Amino acid sequence: MARYRFIEVASSVYAWDMHDEGVDSVLDNLQDLSHVNSVYLIALMHKERHPWPNDTFFPHNPIRREYMTEDSVAYWQPDFNRYDGIRPAVPGNFLAGQDWLELLVDRAKTRGLKVGVELSHTMLGSDRLAAEYPDVRQIDIFGKPLATTHIGENHFVPCMNNPDFRRYVQQLFCEVSERYPIDYVLNCIMPFPLPAKYLLTEYEEEMEPWAWITRSPVGSGCFCPSCVKRAKEAGFDLLKARDGLLKLAEYEGGTPALKDTNISPMELLLEHREFMDWLEFKCMSVTSFYEELNTALKRVRPDIDNRMNVYITSHSEYAGFRVSKVAKHFDSMRACVYTENLGTGLTEKKRKVLMSLRKTLGKDYHILSAIGVLPGSTPDSVREGIRVSAECGAQSIALGHYDGATLDMLRAVGEAVETE
Repeated sequence: MARYRFIEVASSVYAWDMHDEGVDSVLDNLQDLSHVNSVYLIALMHKERHPWPNDTFFPHNPIRREYMTEDSVAYWQPDFNRYDGIRPAVPGNFLAGQDWLELLVDRAKTRGLKVGVELSHTMLGSDRLAAEYPDVRQIDIFGKPLATTHIGENHFVPCMNNPDFRRYVQQLFCEVSERYPIDYVLNCIMPFPLPAKYLLTEYEEEMEPWAWITRSPVGSGCFCPSCVKRAKEAGFDLLKARDGLLKLAEYEGGTPALKDTNISPMELLLEHREFMDWLEFKCMSVTSFYEELNTALKRVRPDIDNRMNVYITSHSEYAGFRVSKVAKHFDSMRACVYTENLGTGLTEKKRKVLMSLRKTLGKDYHILSAIGVLPGSTPDSVREGIRVSAECGAQSIALGHYDGATLDMLRAVGEAVETE
């Protein structure tokens, strides 16, 4: 059986893994079965049912069959004196009272493992956004709080142009980087939401022009006061552009007028300059967010690996994520293309994304290829994903996610990898 050499074989770990199985049992499995030499705690994440994504159950958890996470709580013990505005929430259930990051760092470092932290998606729970920080929410083209179905029905999303939110995210990353001897931080913040189907790995079709405008597929971007102000500073009249965008669609019943025409996305951009200016503004907003975050982070930890989780693989520029621009403010990128649970026939999608990233980022940029050890994956599909990752020049791989992985899938990883 072929074995592939990687700099890093990383795996995500959740607080409930450590609580239910014990941290040493988790690390034993990952090291003994998968030859993992790097682990990272998903230390703050959105509300989500686990194991993800299928309606299956934990394969080796001795306490529970499934778990619905609390929305955007911190699995370390935050020092609230470090926050001068928005503060992180903490668990209110069986995970409360324990610093799970400290526990993982202590155990993993004694084993010689690299350790990281991922802060994922929203950073603020939807209920808190509505009740405590309504001005931080993204506002859609209709003037209503924008809600996405990607991470739950009617889940509000914070705006990356809001200065209070920017400051809060910087304080989150700087706290965990200063207080804990971690090696890397992983950024997985949701920018401007796209319709959920455009995030799916198997989705290949072109995004329809009307999906950029209408509310029902959540393609409108943000028009909050913070966005209006930042756009004005950049010489772009966002409100005037919004008026132009509104004229392009018929909103009776949410049915766009353009839906029955043959106009192409390129024609739309050529005929309506506000579209191109709007897309450029979204990309500028997201890139500047990451630039400011990286500057703050490197000020407190110049040596830390600032890592990006690229989970939007189709039409990412519509969400404001232009890889060539964003990559300048990160040290490495994790290509989050889970095909293993979708069958070996979709492995070429992984190859396509990895090759595109390599072409964009250059031959030396550190790319980690995500391997889906997920419900629905098989040992064969896991080995296939590892093979394609190596062939496409990924220097490292990252397993997602331990809580849903069968032991056979973890063994398949160990059978296919070597570490440097």
